Amino acid sequence: MKRCPECRKDYLDDSLLYCLDDGTPLVQGSVTNEPETEILSEFRGSPLDSSSEPLTRALIADETPTHNAKGTSRLATFFSPKRIPWVVAGMFALIAVVALGYLYLTRSPASEKALRLSFEPPRDLRFNDTESDWATISPDGRKVAFSAAGPDAKRRLYVRDLDSDEARSLPGSDEPIEPFWSPDSRFVAYGSQGKLKRSDVTGGGNAQVLCDAARMVGGSWSKAGVIIFVPDYRTTLMQVSAQGGEAKPVAMNDARGDSERHRYPYFLPDGRSFLVYREQKGIWAGSLDSLESKEIVSNESMSDHMPFIYTQGYLVALRNDTLVAQAFDAKQLTITGEQVPVITGSRNDTGGRRFSVSDNGTLLWQGLWQRDYQFTWFDRTGKQIATVGEPTKVSVGQDPHISPDGKRLAVKKDFTLWTIDLANGTPQRLTTTFAQNPIWSPDGSRIVYSGPSGTVGGLSIKNANGSGESESLLAGANFPRCWTPDGRFLLFLRRGAKTRLDIYVLPMFGERKEYLLLDSPFNEIAAQISPDGRWLAYQTDESGENEIYVQSFTSDGKLGGDKKRVSTNGGRLPIWRRDGSELFFSTSDGTLMTIAVKTGGTEFQFDVAKPLFKARMLMWIGNVHEYDVSPDGQRFLVGTLIGEPTASPPTVILNWTAALKK
Repeated sequence: MKRCPECRKDYLDDSLLYCLDDGTPLVQGSVTNEPETEILSEFRGSPLDSSSEPLTRALIADETPTHNAKGTSRLATFFSPKRIPWVVAGMFALIAVVALGYLYLTRSPASEKALRLSFEPPRDLRFNDTESDWATISPDGRKVAFSAAGPDAKRRLYVRDLDSDEARSLPGSDEPIEPFWSPDSRFVAYGSQGKLKRSDVTGGGNAQVLCDAARMVGGSWSKAGVIIFVPDYRTTLMQVSAQGGEAKPVAMNDARGDSERHRYPYFLPDGRSFLVYREQKGIWAGSLDSLESKEIVSNESMSDHMPFIYTQGYLVALRNDTLVAQAFDAKQLTITGEQVPVITGSRNDTGGRRFSVSDNGTLLWQGLWQRDYQFTWFDRTGKQIATVGEPTKVSVGQDPHISPDGKRLAVKKDFTLWTIDLANGTPQRLTTTFAQNPIWSPDGSRIVYSGPSGTVGGLSIKNANGSGESESLLAGANFPRCWTPDGRFLLFLRRGAKTRLDIYVLPMFGERKEYLLLDSPFNEIAAQISPDGRWLAYQTDESGENEIYVQSFTSDGKLGGDKKRVSTNGGRLPIWRRDGSELFFSTSDGTLMTIAVKTGGTEFQFDVAKPLFKARMLMWIGNVHEYDVSPDGQRFLVGTLIGEPTASPPTVILNWTAALKK
């Protein structure tokens, strides 16, 4: 059905393009009575599809309805089963249509209007499927860089020219995070596998490594060819040449005298001054040419970890689930006027700077990504047996860990820890502050976790029944993985500046002095000690792919020399069967695998890995387990995705500042 947005007359003949009464271009579906929103319920085909021409004209010509201050286009079929799996090639098809007419808009009366649109992603890549993808618009407003997973399940960066219906991948951009553009829109920089990289989007070959960056937390590129970035959580602001080289700290006076932890730097127009978020302090201004710094927004008046950008005379930031803009003088470093809402009614993701603005006033925004999720029991054939708890929406996995006796489950919910009685489903809160990565002690009486010990991420321990206070074991950004069966050693992960995630050991006796067990230029994660305490299974990407290795482990907490790779086509998150007869792991597509093993001899023996069943798990790049195994090895508890993705598509607002001038 088509409807005239002026007279509201409906036509059942979809071949009609214009209203028979007044000649107004018809649109698909109904038009609401909201005074400032025109809803186009479906957009067919690519930007070059002839069926889209009337819509294109309606948006870019003077016949655009004059009663609307802004228009909204959305796709009714965005999440239909026929659209799955999503493909990269058409991701920003609708943006391309409106971008082609943007210059016309700026010359016509429509220049006073803000147009709001949403769009469906391309068809052969998975976007916002099992994790939150990135999308950022170039300064010239002509290109979008975005992450997505291809048919091989590998996540890379892609670039889409807005006047083209094709998207191209950027070689060497595996596992990208926090992408940002060069001022000339020729390059995109991003974090990737422990490095800060840049790629030439005009087709300049493989990615160039600029420097080490263990886990990027925002970056910005100046017109003078300098990049400022934060290489990891709870670290200081760094600078490096856009050509690459040795990264150096950006010197800033700290008026309060405590250690610096930065996020989300952003250059101001002069290319030397910048804004940066100082944890627990707010947004501050600094300069590459001076030690002086100035508070711009206090921490008390903003959301914690608030990302922001500066554009067109405004400071645009997240605050309390609202994207707001406030006038900002970049020369005087002063804020004036009131905060004005730009986007409301959409939950926000503070885990990264997930909005961007071009120099010509196009804003791209991504709301909070979530999936429907439930803990589900499966047998070894993949048959669903039972569920635990109610379905919920999550943006990160809940990291389920079954107690040694198989009777309780420790999980993370909204970054606090809970235990669940598996017999009756009764939950019990364990912590009230930030906590993650729950690991049971061998006797099931205590749980060690990563929480606020000195700084967020320290190792803490608490009684599993919830009694008493938490005990701090070790401050810093540390992530527990397992205990040895005798309880003498606790294995945990810590990121190195050049070595990415490494495996450390904390003795649970004597002076409790931690020491490094295993490091390399690659990730070593998901450490698991065999039930007899003699073998360490872990995941590493040293071969170029994530695979499972097993190495001997001595009674004094050291590594032996016997090391074997036990997976052949990818492997993640190893778990031992409690009697030591099997080693389970997952492939990148969620297939659960098993390997029959023998651990009693001087040499580790194992058979060829065999598939059990494919589970619908969140497949995060990081260190979160999304399944566990019953003590007898016969049942699997999986954090299971329900249905198809329902995350809202990214939103594009053309001429976004017009919405501030009502």
